[in-house]
Amino acid sequence: DLYAYFIEKGVSLLKPDGWFAYIVANKWLRANYGKPLRRWMKQRHISEIVDFGDLPVFSQASTYPCILVLRNKAPGNTFSAATLKRLNFQDLPAHVRESAYEVRQHALDDAGWSLVDQHSQDLLDKIRQTGTPLGEYVQGKIYRGVLTGLNEAFVIDGQTREQLIAEDPKSAEIIKPFLAGRDIKRYKPLSSDKYLIFTRRGIDIDQYKAVKNYLNQFTKRLKPRPKDWKGEKWPGRKPGAYKWYEIQDTIDYYEEFEKPKIMLPDISLRGNFAMDEAGGKYCVNTAYIIASSEPYLLGILNSSLITFFYKNIASTYRGGYLRFIYQYLMVLPVPVINFSNTSEKARHDQMVALVDQMLTLNRQLEQTRTAHEKKMLERQIQAVDKRIDQLAYQLYNLTDDEIRIIESGA
Repeated sequence: DLYAYFIEKGVSLLKPDGWFAYIVANKWLRANYGKPLRRWMKQRHISEIVDFGDLPVFSQASTYPCILVLRNKAPGNTFSAATLKRLNFQDLPAHVRESAYEVRQHALDDAGWSLVDQHSQDLLDKIRQTGTPLGEYVQGKIYRGVLTGLNEAFVIDGQTREQLIAEDPKSAEIIKPFLAGRDIKRYKPLSSDKYLIFTRRGIDIDQYKAVKNYLNQFTKRLKPRPKDWKGEKWPGRKPGAYKWYEIQDTIDYYEEFEKPKIMLPDISLRGNFAMDEAGGKYCVNTAYIIASSEPYLLGILNSSLITFFYKNIASTYRGGYLRFIYQYLMVLPVPVINFSNTSEKARHDQMVALVDQMLTLNRQLEQTRTAHEKKMLERQIQAVDKRIDQLAYQLYNLTDDEIRIIESGA
């Protein structure tokens, strides 16, 4: 991402009141590496930013371009911004003028820029101030799934699991239900036909003879590369202080997988949170777990309000997909309930009841066999979902105008 340095260098070459314009990737707007650039740019005169989002501007490459225009003069209070939604226009400058709105430069957050109009910015600020950051709410307990280093060895099907347990019943102790990101769906029951051989650091593999014998076939591909290796490409895994039969990452938080928790995939079109109600389910490293089993929190995270907020703090990828990653999950605002306040407690209890109902309806939907019953359940789910959204709006004290902003952009 060297273009960040070229922006600074380009501006430094301007004479007084000179103009600067680059076409660059838009990731600097929100990515961690762009934070120094954002902080520096807030002290400059931004004239215009045109963001093309995930539009296929360059047909042969997946790029996310924006046009950045600066001037070598004192910074202004606002600048013109446009986030384009289509490419079928005849005149780019005219289309930008039609789509443009003013952004308050001083209101931009160094943690990530949301190029929204003033009404939307005021709403984002209100949502942020109403809630406590999720990271604080769950005491930092947001964790990535398991990185094995070789899924072919450690991820098995149900038949292989049964064979290993039949050979040695102790195998069941370290074979866990294992979910891919696609297995985790909003409010849906969690199930998978895959299992994880969870040989964490320090395990005595000789206590699990059947598992050891099974993993032996992958020995060459499982060995960590020695630090002093000088040969050609190493056939095994990356260097590390793990044994050949152990999972590559330490997964020091493995006990959290055994508990009831909230799970989510890291790529999704919207908030896509599910509950592992019984606990014990593990997931791949392209998914996350949140160490909480609160139905209240699950309802908040799955609301249209949180999806709206997330879309405005994180980058959008081709097809409108969002990456749900630690950096952004940590800052999602969650209203903290004052249980001594009767109305707040009532809203909390109502959210819990609605989420419990949503979980029950989705379990029934998974089990139904007739098209008529399925349609009926789907209508009920949609109705409960809307009630959860309305309750979330109340918890954040939103006005009708603010709700319209969310529902037009969520």
